[in-house]
Amino acid sequence: MRRTLLALAAAACLVAGCEPPQQVAYSDGHYAGKPDTPAWANPPFNGDRAAWERAIKARNLNQNEYSRTSGRGI
Repeated sequence: MRRTLLALAAAACLVAGCEPPQQVAYSDGHYAGKPDTPAWANPPFNGDRAAWERAIKARNLNQNEYSRTSGRGI
């Protein structure tokens, strides 16, 4: 009885670890999944690519420790 329970528990652990393969859906050599939208197509930019690029540049400059601290006497 104990061996049977142990065998069933081991089998359940093995089966629980199985996962279906995750493959990309291709049709005739092209991706057939959900299409991606550009980052600037959504709010708050609503299709304004130039505003999106300015916001990215400003964010990148703000993440640069040298440009944030230079000229402040540190």
